[in-house]
Amino acid sequence: MKKIIARYFYVPICPESFASLDRLSSLFRKYKEHIHFESFNVFECKFESVYSWFPNEDEIIESIRGKESSPLLFGKLFIQGNEIKGFPPSKKSISDELEEYGISFKEEDYKLDYKSTMKKKLKYDINKFHIKQYHEKLLRDSCIICTKYNPYLDEEAYIPENWNKYEELKTTFLKENLKKDSLVGYIEYYNDEPVGFIEAFPLDISRMLGFPTSSKSTDGIMITCLSVRQEMSGYGIASRLIEHLEKEVEKRKYKSIEVLSFPHEHNWQPESLYGKRGYKRAKGIKGLCIMKKEL
Repeated sequence: MKKIIARYFYVPICPESFASLDRLSSLFRKYKEHIHFESFNVFECKFESVYSWFPNEDEIIESIRGKESSPLLFGKLFIQGNEIKGFPPSKKSISDELEEYGISFKEEDYKLDYKSTMKKKLKYDINKFHIKQYHEKLLRDSCIICTKYNPYLDEEAYIPENWNKYEELKTTFLKENLKKDSLVGYIEYYNDEPVGFIEAFPLDISRMLGFPTSSKSTDGIMITCLSVRQEMSGYGIASRLIEHLEKEVEKRKYKSIEVLSFPHEHNWQPESLYGKRGYKRAKGIKGLCIMKKEL
């Protein structure tokens, strides 16, 4: 039987992208007789393989090179050029795709601790919220909003030892860009507990990270992630984080801010949130939209 090809493209700005890489590597090692697995850290921009690329993969690669507009965001898995749904990649989608090639998939071979959870919104004292600009010693706090407080991961399932290495990999990348002055970020706290964060990179770096931009401009910046803990929604955290970022970006003489936004009903980077702050539609991409604000 001819081996099929599985390829995972990932971005070094999310702990989950590294965790998914480990899970997928472990999974495909068990099927190495039938599957050839490759992984690519897209920021390194090295796409070398002895195998040919499939059209959907070519589109991702060209997007990172600034020639197309196919968003990668944080990580995508392809099997024989077919995109697997979900981030992290869906167990069912992997199973369905492998069955197409006569490969019997055992669900226990791919362990995922994620499930839909609804965290109860609690009452908080608005006066106890405060914002800090990114600093080397604070970067880990942005990570645990995505890991320990992930809306699809029960806090009881968060084991620090399991996530430390992934959080460290992200913070290493952020530290490098802080030193180069190519990262703007803020974290909001409730007392001393992190509750939300925002990160932005210059447009040229954002394109290398797999984020499509509205043009080939190099004098703008892109919000690559804005995340607020589920139980803290409704307290204006997202708006305050955007406001702080905008003021800092203006000080740094950037001409515009862009963000890849999602439909109004989506709970992450919603178009409605940015529309209220004066961002305008600049470009539509596969059901998503690049919003832009001139400074």
